[in-house]
Amino acid sequence: MAGRVSGKVALITGGGSGIGRATAIVFGREGAKVAIADYNRDGGEQTVRMIKDAGGQALFIEANVAIAKQAEAMIAKTIETYGRLDCAFNNAGIEGHVGSNIADCSEENWGRIIAVNLTGVFLCMKYEIPQMLKQGGGSIVNTASAAGLIGLPGGTAYVAEFEK
Repeated sequence: MAGRVSGKVALITGGGSGIGRATAIVFGREGAKVAIADYNRDGGEQTVRMIKDAGGQALFIEANVAIAKQAEAMIAKTIETYGRLDCAFNNAGIEGHVGSNIADCSEENWGRIIAVNLTGVFLCMKYEIPQMLKQGGGSIVNTASAAGLIGLPGGTAYVAEFEK
């Protein structure tokens, strides 16, 4: 990827930890201006520091991708800061409580997982795509889990979003 994202603007949701953080660091190292979005302020700010300490450009946006106004504001802040949106990695996701069977899955747990893992991706794309069309293009990658292919015992809500 050396040089392929140099000068590009990348938005990474769930960038405060795990796969999102690792991706944000690589994008920053390769010259992208990186917007890190996460509902975990400490993790997101730590990722920004890591990128800046390595000489990259980054900002943190506190956002819950499952809330339309926050998803919209996240995209708007990225564009306000960097002027465009070239790459989006819709990576925010949660596993929630894993119970032994569907009867153990609370409605609250179900709703929260579906809101973040499904609705969050929809809302991100809803606001990313118009900007990318306006500027003539861009790339979007959405994270999914292998649990959608093989299942996860007790992961009722987490696995349900991937059923075909």
